[in-house]
Amino acid sequence: MLRKYRSPGQRHRRRCQLMGGTAKLNLGIIGLGQAGAMVIDSITQTPDLPWELVAGADPRPQARDSFAAEFGRAFPDAESLCRDGGVDAVYIASPSWLHAEHVEIAAHHGKHIVCEKPIALSVPEGVRLVEAARRGGIALLAGHTHSFDAPIVAMARLVQSGELGAIRSINCWNYNEFNHRPRPLSELKATHGPVLNQGPHHVDIVRQICGAPLRSVRATTIPDGVTGVEGGYTAWLQFENGVPATIVYDGRSLFDTAELFDWVGESGGRRNPASNAQSRSAFEALMHRPAEERDRELDSGKESGRYGGATAGRLANALVGYETPYQPFFGLNVVACENGAIRQSPSGLYVYTRDGRSELPVDQSCNGRIAELVELHEAIVSGRPPFHDGAWGLATLEVCFAMLESADTGKEVFLNLQASS
Repeated sequence: MLRKYRSPGQRHRRRCQLMGGTAKLNLGIIGLGQAGAMVIDSITQTPDLPWELVAGADPRPQARDSFAAEFGRAFPDAESLCRDGGVDAVYIASPSWLHAEHVEIAAHHGKHIVCEKPIALSVPEGVRLVEAARRGGIALLAGHTHSFDAPIVAMARLVQSGELGAIRSINCWNYNEFNHRPRPLSELKATHGPVLNQGPHHVDIVRQICGAPLRSVRATTIPDGVTGVEGGYTAWLQFENGVPATIVYDGRSLFDTAELFDWVGESGGRRNPASNAQSRSAFEALMHRPAEERDRELDSGKESGRYGGATAGRLANALVGYETPYQPFFGLNVVACENGAIRQSPSGLYVYTRDGRSELPVDQSCNGRIAELVELHEAIVSGRPPFHDGAWGLATLEVCFAMLESADTGKEVFLNLQASS
């Protein structure tokens, strides 16, 4: 399962340059929930994207009706969509426990794939999916959206250019209200709270910036007293080249890292400073209701953000406190190099050297989900694997499960599915 490590720099540089004048391919979306709604919203706002959205699949009739009215073909399940010969690739945005099944269905029918995180709910399951993609001769791309964010790509490129000298450490912190957003508790339990849901973003970010394979993980998790599942994690990651990284996540609606960033949030818009306290208070009140009533209310809250719902897409961002678009801010990421340091700014990056602080603007025309689709398109037309391929996604998944193992055993966990140098 080892593979040669490839630097992201050159391929990232081209990622959003393919739009316009490129032959379009046909895309289907499996899962028209909140993630699917955000993918659709990104596509409809990017008219020169080299994809045509032609099909969608979801078990909910109202979602299918809305999709059919706007885009065309709508199917009740992944199998039916993947039998459609007019679909070249699929974006799997279904619930996490269905990812493995849907990847295998798509691979069997020869469809190229972007799969939302996590790509699987166990490492053996992830291995099986990578093999299924290889057997099917299709491109499988791990959709860990925030490693595609333009500031993260620019940060990796600057570090690996050597302009600031050798990299010394990476530290990433994200505090927010993740555990108390409207969703059935079964979803939180399936992903161990944020560990398998948000952890892939964090792990991908540090892997991409460092540009070397990981060696080992030591981690702890913190409980969320409101939901009864993991509320966050702290992990120490050691790279083969000796560089350390820390990733810290706390989704318990207490402190919010956006406060350090002029209240710019995860999607690049301003957050309401009161939203965390409001989310926690509302969630705590729901937890005192009978289980059936509580789950019905939580699912109803999430339903409004699914495709065709009242708060789907850009409207959803406005209602949870986003107003003005800036660069996305998935927590604070600080990279220390021999001769300087880097962190995000609202418009790109702040670079710190002996001469002081300067700002490096970063192009904002291509968001993470669009960058995923452009990378997949390039892989299909060039015949080369995407950088963030199935093996990359599997390596990230291994790290996330190592975090859980280390938290359980109190021991350092050594990795064996990472890329070789």
